[in-house]
Amino acid sequence: MITTGSIIGRSHRLMQQNCQDAAVGGTLTPDVAFGLVLDGCGSKYREESGIHPSHNEIGAHLLGAYADAFLQQALTAQDIELDSLPARLYQACLTYLDCLVTLHPFQTNEDRHRFIATHLLATLVGFVVTPETAVCFWAGDGYLRINDNIIPLESNNHPDYLAYQLLPGRENGRFHTLTVRERDNLNRLAVATDGWRTDLLSTLPETQTNLALQRWLNVQARTRGNFEDDGAIAVYNNES
Repeated sequence: MITTGSIIGRSHRLMQQNCQDAAVGGTLTPDVAFGLVLDGCGSKYREESGIHPSHNEIGAHLLGAYADAFLQQALTAQDIELDSLPARLYQACLTYLDCLVTLHPFQTNEDRHRFIATHLLATLVGFVVTPETAVCFWAGDGYLRINDNIIPLESNNHPDYLAYQLLPGRENGRFHTLTVRERDNLNRLAVATDGWRTDLLSTLPETQTNLALQRWLNVQARTRGNFEDDGAIAVYNNES
């Protein structure tokens, strides 16, 4: 079973800004599922003509919706090629973003660059579970939780956003991957954005619905120090 949730961070709430994180997931069969979290870049874009606010939650939601549809289709294939799936997803996401940019009637290259920097920069952290194995993949920062083991994904505050590949001088981007071989021992798998903390992830309850998970997130956000930044999470619970 997959559950997902997101919460706006205290800093964005006080500034009356949008939540820039998103989470999606799907269960194709009891043994085939996926979850994704995305975090839009919140930094303002600076150039000689001025400073431009970030609207990268747009990119997070668009990229999440596309990756959701891609995985829904890929995981219904008779033979799921899990080893090559992250690379195929990465390339498909880049093609999708490139099509969006190509179809936009920019007047100058500077306009194109500004649009990418203010609308399409988002991290992506995800997993796919099959009956035999599971794979985690990511571009940018965040967290993995494999059973009780929590793995921070560090980027030194310079996340490798997928949309960077659309800018000049960028090439050969890819997802980092981690494969979970001992599928029979996998009870829980989660991905989270960088607005979480290790101690919060360690207390994650075994909720059975998105509503229950969202209620828990809302309660945790009332405690000062929790979710200063936006947070999103996707969780797989093994019900077998």
